[in-house]
Amino acid sequence: MEINEDIINGLLHASHHLEGQLIFPITKVPLYESPRYKALDALAFISIEHSSSLRFLIAHAKCNTSAFALFRLQYEALVKSLWAFYVASDEHIDLIVGELSEERAEKNNKELPPISKMLKQLEDKNTPAHNAVQLLIEFKNISWKALNSYVHSGTHAVNRSMNGYPPELIFPIIRQSNNLMYLAAYALAGMTGNKLLIDGLSTTRKKFKDCFQD
Repeated sequence: MEINEDIINGLLHASHHLEGQLIFPITKVPLYESPRYKALDALAFISIEHSSSLRFLIAHAKCNTSAFALFRLQYEALVKSLWAFYVASDEHIDLIVGELSEERAEKNNKELPPISKMLKQLEDKNTPAHNAVQLLIEFKNISWKALNSYVHSGTHAVNRSMNGYPPELIFPIIRQSNNLMYLAAYALAGMTGNKLLIDGLSTTRKKFKDCFQD
């Protein structure tokens, strides 16, 4: 399939509706008061917000470099949400969701492990999210250096800024972002323990299968 502007616009439009059908049912379910649940909830919704912002930047502002940088932030927030729920100690959770202060923010930067270590700990723990973790590890192994380049104004960012972003590059990023958005929504649904909600997400994925990257 030849990717052109019309196809990308169609994908952006469909992805907007996908987000609504993934997220709206979750917002209607009461949130547990446990700090661990709050950490997952906050971080997963941050990841989803980055996905929404990525599509907005591509659709309305053509700020593709910023959009690609947001994709890495979306990935990090998703990994951190799973790590917070399944692995983090109570002390780590307090650093994530405790009252905002300069001291806590400094400890957060120093004491929380990097994303690579979070992934390793998730893999070793073999949680119910194991399959998702394996996909996240595989993605990081393939794409991390390029994504870092966009965040830190490296070679990829400079080259694309000068020479443009071909549709063949933008199209899969939108779909990969949708993949991460779905995993975040699934984590939120799993947190509720509501089987109807979880099954509904699977149905939505099938309905919008063309929005996802294999």
